[in-house]
Amino acid sequence: MISEIDLDFEERWLDDEAINLPSHMIGSVKRYVLRGIGGGSFLTALFSNDLIGAIGKADAENQEAIGAWAQFLYNSIPGNCHGSPEKVAAWIASGGIAGSRVES
Repeated sequence: MISEIDLDFEERWLDDEAINLPSHMIGSVKRYVLRGIGGGSFLTALFSNDLIGAIGKADAENQEAIGAWAQFLYNSIPGNCHGSPEKVAAWIASGGIAGSRVES
């Protein structure tokens, strides 16, 4: 498994990458990306590539930040953790970055 030191680095990196996202979402994003812990209905729809569902479930801040969310997904997180409901389910089952990396 990935070491806690590596996870700390990944967590700090995600903080920098997520600078334009609503601050109340950062913890959920980090838990999902790093540990494969599912988020709420908005994040699930967003990561599943369900734009209409995501907008319908988003609070006002997340609706306003939808462009920043798109950039974050495209540029900042692993491609295999978003894009379809199947990818989201597989990411959660794998335990995120922490579960998918094995130390050498």
